[in-house]
Amino acid sequence: MHIPASSAREITTPEGTIRKYRVLPDAGVAHQVITTSSPATGSHLNKEVQEIYFIIEGTAVITVGEDSFEVGEKDIVVVEPMVPHSIRTEGLTYLTVTRPDWFFEQYEHVQGD
Repeated sequence: MHIPASSAREITTPEGTIRKYRVLPDAGVAHQVITTSSPATGSHLNKEVQEIYFIIEGTAVITVGEDSFEVGEKDIVVVEPMVPHSIRTEGLTYLTVTRPDWFFEQYEHVQGD
């Protein structure tokens, strides 16, 4: 299977840019470049989607549940469904593999932090 870059859907958010690729009905990949923390305040969770982050460039503190990790190039972070998480950074490029494919309706912002 080949998925050309031209098939990606580009999404601009307050945090940066996402190039979202649909790989299979039950999996997705996104190339993300963020220039500020995500979300800007608090944290968020995915009700149904597992996310796996592969850090390409930059550094961040990623909080998953009660645990915080200082991450950098080639690190991997796994976020299970229903676990609040956030990314604190001034610049981070990473791939996100999602299962099932990410969809907005299952996203929830969590106040706090």
